[in-house]
Amino acid sequence: MKMHHKVTAIGGLAAGLLLSGSALGAPIQCSPDDTLNHMIMDDSQAAACLDSGVGNLTGNATNDPFLTGVGSDYELIEKSDEAPNPYNLTYSQDGSYYGTWSFDSDFWNDYSDAAIGFKFGTGNTPDEWFVFSLQALVSSGEWAFFFGSSVDKETGGGLSHVNLYAKEPVTVAEPGTIALLGLGLVGLGLARRKRKAG
Repeated sequence: MKMHHKVTAIGGLAAGLLLSGSALGAPIQCSPDDTLNHMIMDDSQAAACLDSGVGNLTGNATNDPFLTGVGSDYELIEKSDEAPNPYNLTYSQDGSYYGTWSFDSDFWNDYSDAAIGFKFGTGNTPDEWFVFSLQALVSSGEWAFFFGSSVDKETGGGLSHVNLYAKEPVTVAEPGTIALLGLGLVGLGLARRKRKAG
């Protein structure tokens, strides 16, 4: 009887792992060319790969290849290896190829659109950096980096830093605007009452 319980528990555990694995989203690959270094994030965390390339994600709008290119409507909010770090952007890596990233979820109180950029030490072999747009309200996730098939695997030193970019700050209506809207609604209500009474 004890053996039956062990088999049932192992079977239940295996079924749970299979079901949880199928709940994961599809991978989004940054740089579809497998001969180049590339990176993958899950589509439950990232909406799309915005760009990848060679160079450094400096965060400076004059020389950051993302900010001077397709990300020109974004701004650097935080860099993991520089202060200030108001949203506590951090990352971990398991070896050089896999890891996690996170920042405080209150970031989403201030911004409605975000992107996360990863800069790797690759010995200047392409690609060195990757930027993904994030799904709304996602503030943590996992990343995976792969050396391209034409790249010397001995180059590079893993993940250098992570950048958090944003656009479209959340706008909160001014108290005066809310008061004017309220007065307008009261006026409409009074006008309607007057018309019904007349």
